[in-house]
This record gives sequence, structure tokens and C-alpha cells, in this order.
Amino acid sequence: MFFSKKARSTLPAHFLPRPALLQDTLHNLPDIWTVKEDVQVTHLHTCTVLISTHGCFLVFPQDTAGVILHNPRSLIVNDQNLMPQVAMVQQSTQSFERVTGSRAQALMVFRQLVEPDELRAKRLFDSTVREWEIDTVKILTWESLKPYLQQFKSKTLQVEETVQLTLSLRKLALP
Repeated sequence: MFFSKKARSTLPAHFLPRPALLQDTLHNLPDIWTVKEDVQVTHLHTCTVLISTHGCFLVFPQDTAGVILHNPRSLIVNDQNLMPQVAMVQQSTQSFERVTGSRAQALMVFRQLVEPDELRAKRLFDSTVREWEIDTVKILTWESLKPYLQQFKSKTLQVEETVQLTLSLRKLALP
């Protein structure tokens, strides 16, 4: 149940982004980004790996959309406790880091997340930043992924390190 094939939402249709937005975002990143899809991180989970001189990011897409209740140690979406999924993402990220020898930032990317007051008002507030941090996992929406990645300006990896990291992904890539 970690990755559901069926999109689950309790939100009105006008809150939801168009279905292709996540793929469009991943495939339209600037050329400095390497995108590797379907990377086998553990025996159960695959993810999309984004690599640039700004760092390495593991994207774990979630089709769920709904109301988010959160604090730094708890994540609830649509009245469902998602902390087991957060723990699995953390474990997968640690496995990735062990295999590649490189640090990575885990990103759980949801179709849409809204605060309870936005649902009551029946509109999205422009002032809401759709980024949350639960333990060591960044929680984003499809629409907030690209702005999140664009905020990184300093280089944390050398070009040679990004090449080496990309090559080490061959061990994890699905056939």
C-alpha cells in the first residue's frame, strides 16, 4: 500500500493539478539535472533520482491528495497516519546512501495537499507554502517540487561527483 495505483482524494476537482504535471516537471528540469526513473532502492521500493551539482534527491511520488495535518514528527493525510510510509522512505534513503556513498534528500511528493482552513474556505491560499518537513523527509506537492529544486543555488557536489553518482545508479536501476 506504499504506492497506490489509484489516485485517492477527498478534495474538490478545482484543487487538483492536471494529471501530467509531475512528469512534466521531471522532464522539463534544466539540463544541469540528471533524472533517473525507476531506480530500485530496496527490494520493495523504486523512486526517481534527481542529481545535479546542487545535490542528490530521491523522489517518492504519492498519488494521494487531501487535507494535511502535520508536525515535525507526525504526518496525517485524509485522516490516515502516513508515518509508516515516512519511515520506509527514510530507510530507502539510508540504503541508497550506503550503496552510492553519497548523501541524498528524500522527497515525498503528493498530488495535492491543503491545510484544513483552505478546505473550509474552498480555495487555495496563495500564502501557503506547500513544503513540510517530517523527520528527515521533505513533503511537497507536484506543484511545489520545481520551485523547491530551483531554490538551491550553492553547489554541494563537484561535476565529477555527480558523474560518479550517476554511474553508481546502474547498480540500482531496473532492467
